[in-house]
Amino acid sequence: MRTLRDFARLFFFSPSQAAAACAQDSSLKNGLTIYGLLLLASAVFLGMKPTNFPDVNAAAPATAQGMMYWFKVMLWQPVLMASLIAFCGVLLSWLQTGWLPLRVAGAALWSAIPLVLTILYVRDGLPKTFFGLLLLIWTAPLYVIARKIPSKQWRELSAFLLGLNIIECLALVPEGIVTAMGWEAGYKGVAAGAGLWMLISGGLGLKALPPSRPLARSLLALLFSLILQITVVIASFLLGWLPPETLKALLYG
Repeated sequence: MRTLRDFARLFFFSPSQAAAACAQDSSLKNGLTIYGLLLLASAVFLGMKPTNFPDVNAAAPATAQGMMYWFKVMLWQPVLMASLIAFCGVLLSWLQTGWLPLRVAGAALWSAIPLVLTILYVRDGLPKTFFGLLLLIWTAPLYVIARKIPSKQWRELSAFLLGLNIIECLALVPEGIVTAMGWEAGYKGVAAGAGLWMLISGGLGLKALPPSRPLARSLLALLFSLILQITVVIASFLLGWLPPETLKALLYG
């Protein structure tokens, strides 16, 4: 337990040391434990939070959103976490070297393809079969680059991104307080602050993960990965894999 506590503390005050700690054998287990605690705490919190908070004008949900509903929603989170790790690993490798503007343009183009396909599917009636097939083809560069990344780097990256969730996990405490107060601005402020803290801590930690890289490259890789993670949610909904209420829950909580 002390090892877990020490590991978690590093993400708040020394992301570079957290990255270094991910080389230890216990880091992946600690990261998975933190992530599991986040899923459990989030399900409990969202099950107790009023559905019309912080948006008092939100429409009533079509189905009851009790504790069990949110536990079912959380079953999707490991899929999204796995996609974030995969995207981040590939984008860190892509942005590791080379002329940064050209590399960023390539990453932006690759990241935009799913959004373009989504627009074609929704607006222009691209057949669902072609939509799924083109998305599969789009993953080919991901597979090629991912195979070149050593397993040790994948393990350390996974441990770091999983452990980074401790910031969101502890942010549930002040979020619960402002929810009980009915303070809408406070809730949004805490959520935004936690998100910004995770982004900064994530960028600094990814910068230090071997092989080390400039901060700009690590931050860009993380940002593109988060955009692609959202794309996975939307694409899953459009393909009929994700119910509308679950989509809303994953995107907005």
